Amino acid sequence: MPAADPKLTHAVEKALSEDERTSGLHSLHVKAVGGVVFLDGEVETDEQRAAALTVVKAVEGVRMVRDRLQINPEARPGGWRDPHHREE
Repeated sequence: MPAADPKLTHAVEKALSEDERTSGLHSLHVKAVGGVVFLDGEVETDEQRAAALTVVKAVEGVRMVRDRLQINPEARPGGWRDPHHREE
């Protein structure tokens, strides 16, 4: 299995934080492995989910997005990082 890609993970997190459609989505967890981005967490609406997917797909180096986002109208703020992720 390919190793986690912290540079791509950071690039995706940066793109999400800088885009006006997704900058307020803090309950997202991003992990990139071999060009595949796993997007977990909660968003309040389908529109927010679509915006997040659009932003992630536009990041250079992203080959595929695994959308594991949940729609929750009461989504609470969280962190950008996978809670089990450790920096290398």
